[in-house]
Amino acid sequence: MNPSGVKMLKLTELRITALVKCATALFIVFIAFASLPTFAAAPNEDLDKIVKDLESPDPTVVLNATKLIKRNGTKAKEAVPLLVKALKHPNEIVRLNVMEALAEIGPDAAPAVPALTDALKDKDYMTREAAALALFGIGKQSAPAVPNLILCLGDDNKRVRDSAILALVKVEQPAVEHLIKAIQSGDSKTGQAASETLGRMGFYAVDPLIEVLKKGEKPAAERAAAALKEIGPNAVEQLVQVVLKGDDRSSRAAGNILAAIGSPAVPVLVEALRSKK
Repeated sequence: MNPSGVKMLKLTELRITALVKCATALFIVFIAFASLPTFAAAPNEDLDKIVKDLESPDPTVVLNATKLIKRNGTKAKEAVPLLVKALKHPNEIVRLNVMEALAEIGPDAAPAVPALTDALKDKDYMTREAAALALFGIGKQSAPAVPNLILCLGDDNKRVRDSAILALVKVEQPAVEHLIKAIQSGDSKTGQAASETLGRMGFYAVDPLIEVLKKGEKPAAERAAAALKEIGPNAVEQLVQVVLKGDDRSSRAAGNILAAIGSPAVPVLVEALRSKK
């Protein structure tokens, strides 16, 4: 065999060796992952024992129980009464995990809303944040917590403010009236956070925001305008009516918002102008 042929043969052997090593390494990784433990939801009989562990005097046992309950999520609703009691546990780590477990259970954790509402005023920001996120997990049934969630919009900690926004958006309609009042707040953090919340709510917030815009009182009208821009297409029809029927100031403000919304506003505006003729 000539020298060039020998060289090609050696290169081929090296490539085959490299491929074999790569395949072996991938196989080892696959086996390693396959051997990892899985965290499936506990069967009912095991869940009963886990729930009872919430009453243990040992904080480690209680903590482990809350973590297991979190993994069971909505299937662990029977744990709610004892989780509510555990919100008063002396160990902060336990309390935080209890709130996370309530969030995972979701709407069935509604009996915890009063205690979580109180927790929104806790001196520790992590507790306030965890309480807001638990209320977010519970959803619409967190409506009784709205006044305290509004207070959290002015919190010095951004994580608390952001968590409160998430919870308020999930509450939907019952939160709108409180948020409309909040955008008129003299506190800039509260007002801006309320505007952001209303902007995420969509059509629920459009009519009340239009009324604030028409009044023209600053800074509420500016915050209402920012929220309407965020809502976008769902606010177009009402904004077009303000352009056509409002006074000069409100008509101009509505026109600026429509311009910011852009192309989704054009067909509605054109049709409205044709109808007016």
